[in-house]
Amino acid sequence: MRERFPMLLRLDGHTLPPPIAFDVEAPTTLPPCKGSYFPSDDIKALVLRFLQQYYSVYDSEDRQGLLDAYHDGACCSLCIPAPVGNPARNNLSEYFKDSRNVKKLKDPAMRFKLLKHTRLNVVAFLNELPKTLHDTNSFVVDICAQTNMLLSFVVHGIFKEVDGKSQDEVRAFTRMFIAVPAGNAGLCIVNDELFVRNATTEEIRKAFATPAPTPSSSPVPTLTATHQELLQAFSLQSGMNLEWSQKCLQDNDWDFPRAAQIFTQLKAEGKIPEVAFMK
Repeated sequence: MRERFPMLLRLDGHTLPPPIAFDVEAPTTLPPCKGSYFPSDDIKALVLRFLQQYYSVYDSEDRQGLLDAYHDGACCSLCIPAPVGNPARNNLSEYFKDSRNVKKLKDPAMRFKLLKHTRLNVVAFLNELPKTLHDTNSFVVDICAQTNMLLSFVVHGIFKEVDGKSQDEVRAFTRMFIAVPAGNAGLCIVNDELFVRNATTEEIRKAFATPAPTPSSSPVPTLTATHQELLQAFSLQSGMNLEWSQKCLQDNDWDFPRAAQIFTQLKAEGKIPEVAFMK
C-alpha cells in the first residue's frame, strides 16, 4: 500500500511507521490523458450516436427538441468552479445564478431549488443557457456504469458561445449523463449534471483545430470505381465512417497499405477523434 500511497500515515485504524523520505522535489508531470473508454463496440455505437443527435439539437437555435431525450421525471443541475486568479479569465456570470456548487452553497433549500426537475423544466432551463457550438472532435467519453436497465457515462470536451456578451469565448465542460433504455434502441436521460469552466490556454489552442466532416451517407460521387471500392474496404476494416476513411486515403495518395499503417499508428496514439467512428 505504501508503494501506491507513500505519505499514508494510518490504515484500517492503525498508525503506520513514519515513511522514509528524502528531501528531493517530487516530479509534478501529470500522466497523459487517455482516450475514451467503452466496454463494447455496441455500447460505443449507442453512446456516440446519442451524443451526435443530442448535440446537434443542443447547438441549434431552439433546444426544445431535446424534450424527447429526457425522461418525464428527469433531473438536471449545473455547476461552475469558484472564481480564482485573474477575474477577467473567470467570466462565467451567465452560469453563476444557476450554479449548484455544493462546496460553496450551504443552504439546503437553495441546493434543492437549483435542481431542475421534470423534463419540461430541464429543457426550459437548458434553453436559457448561452447558445453554443461544441467541438465534437474534443469529446472524451467514459462509461462509468452499465446494467441492462441503466447506463452512466461522462463526456468531457470543449465548446464556444456563439452569441451574447461572451460570444466566441471558449469553455470546457464535463457532463455526467445517467440514462435508461428508450424506444428504437435509444437512450432516455434521467439525470444530467453539467460542469462548466473556462478553458485552459492549451485547450483554447487546440479547440476547433480539426473541422468536423459534413455528414454524408455515401462517398463523393466523383470518385472512380476503384477509389470507391478502396473506400468501402477501408471503412469496413478501420471502423471509421466514409468521410474520415476518404480523408485518410486521400492524405496518403490512395495507398491502402500506407493509409492502414498511418491509421493504426494514430489510433494507438489516441489521435483519432471519436467523431471519425460516428456512422
